[in-house]
Amino acid sequence: MLLQILRSRWLSFLIAFSLVVAGVAAYTFTAPKVYTATASLVIDPKVDPIAGTVLAGMASPSYLMTQVDIIQSSRVAARVVSSLRLTEIAELREQWMARTKGTGDFAAYLADMLRGSLEVRPSRGSNVINLFYSGSDPRFVETVANAFIKAYLDTTLELRTSPAKDYSRFFDTNAKALRDSLEAAQAKLSAYQQKTGLVVSDERLDVETQRLNELNAQLVLVQAAAADTKSRDAQAQTQGDRMLDVMANPMVAGLRAELARQEAQLEQMSSRLGENHPAVRELKLGIADNRTRFESEVRRAQSSVGISNQVNQSRVAQARTALEEQRARVLKLRAVRDEASVLVRDVENSQRAYDGVLARLNMTNLESQTNQVNVAALERATAPNQPSSPRNGLNLMLGGLVGGIFGLLVVGTREARDRRVRGESDFEALLNQPLIGVVPSYKKTFSLRLGRGRSKTPLLGHNNSGRKPATT
Repeated sequence: MLLQILRSRWLSFLIAFSLVVAGVAAYTFTAPKVYTATASLVIDPKVDPIAGTVLAGMASPSYLMTQVDIIQSSRVAARVVSSLRLTEIAELREQWMARTKGTGDFAAYLADMLRGSLEVRPSRGSNVINLFYSGSDPRFVETVANAFIKAYLDTTLELRTSPAKDYSRFFDTNAKALRDSLEAAQAKLSAYQQKTGLVVSDERLDVETQRLNELNAQLVLVQAAAADTKSRDAQAQTQGDRMLDVMANPMVAGLRAELARQEAQLEQMSSRLGENHPAVRELKLGIADNRTRFESEVRRAQSSVGISNQVNQSRVAQARTALEEQRARVLKLRAVRDEASVLVRDVENSQRAYDGVLARLNMTNLESQTNQVNVAALERATAPNQPSSPRNGLNLMLGGLVGGIFGLLVVGTREARDRRVRGESDFEALLNQPLIGVVPSYKKTFSLRLGRGRSKTPLLGHNNSGRKPATT
């Protein structure tokens, strides 16, 4: 069916196809030539030589897209305009005046114009970023592409060093304030040490504490001795002659033995001589004298026990007084040392804070002075030898394809508006009747082909179903 339509309307198809192909060919051969310069960058995710840390996440797609956005930013384009000194070209200024009537910034206009011809694409599965710049002049696109590479590298370095410089100034100001605070804390500690005569590192507090422990032990011993002498003194008041101390006294023991001998002798002499015998009376007088001496010695022994008790009680009072004085001295030294420890901790805290800020200050100073970045130019742009567009072969091929489609549309449109009968099936479709015969062309030998019916009539007949036959 389609071939029959094309065979009958081949002239319309040919005209439509020719018009499209001719238009595409005319545009292809008359359009201005566009050249594209290509350059590439590589990102190196390595350890930061200053901070000593791994630059994590640099190979991620988000980081690569961030770099793409930086390359396409107005900041980089403005740097390209400045480096190429495009604002000094009179033709570009006249073009800007004609289009904008002098409104806006000329450098920003040029930057936007350069960004319109720039294309940046990251490579899949790698850390390479490709940069494409298109224009009508091969040398110009080469220069601009390389200028974008250099401007991007400079901007990347600036983006790294500029915050580091700000941080460096911030840490420098804080370092000065912390140094003043440290010096003030050290001066306060020194003044306190001179005032109290205390050296924080000396061992006087430990010596005084040891002395306090010794006095406490001595007090315990003296109290035990005083308790013993007190109990002995109480016993001496009630049973003085039976005390061990009294009985162990040599004089008392001698007098006791002498009295016992004399009393035994008196008993013998009294039984033999009588009570009134002069020898008996003399012996009684000696016994009375020895008893007096014995009682005197007993009282002296008892008094020695009482004196020992008094001495021990005095020693207890003295030890307790010394212990309280030593305790007060230790508490005072401990309070002084505690206050000094607070001052020492203030100095240590100030020192740690100052050291931390000083370390960050040194690191930010190094970062602000660095001239290295983790991005490098992999390939520089060169002047292209062949234009990137228009592409003659591809355009003609696409023109032929579009021309064929357009020709088919034209033929189909004409066929829909002007329907003709071109075959046996068209009759059956139009009349909804079976075909009974076909009249051959007069240029060929006359023949008659019978259809489905059994009638021998060439033009009219009846079918088997009884319906009225169609007329051709």
